[in-house]
Amino acid sequence: LYCEVVGNPTPEIQWWYAEVNRAESFKQLWDGARKRRVSINTAYGTNGVSVLGITRLTLEDSGTYECRASNDPRRNDLRQNPAITWIRTQATISVLQRT
Repeated sequence: LYCEVVGNPTPEIQWWYAEVNRAESFKQLWDGARKRRVSINTAYGTNGVSVLGITRLTLEDSGTYECRASNDPRRNDLRQNPAITWIRTQATISVLQRT
């Protein structure tokens, strides 16, 4: 999955995941997650670009993947509601079992 953001200052990018039918329970993804099957490559310049890759897909990888971007200096303040300072885009991925 590919995510590109533009802003001044350049926004920070984060990747999040929610299981099928559990959209209220997003969990943050990181490079090396899921037994090193998740790779996240991010580069920052005048814009931010991030690519999320998952190898050896399983049925458990189905769900909603979300790219979040923010350049608000309060974006990681745990006392703030994250919906206020993060812009989000989502992709729902369905992994099918080979027969």
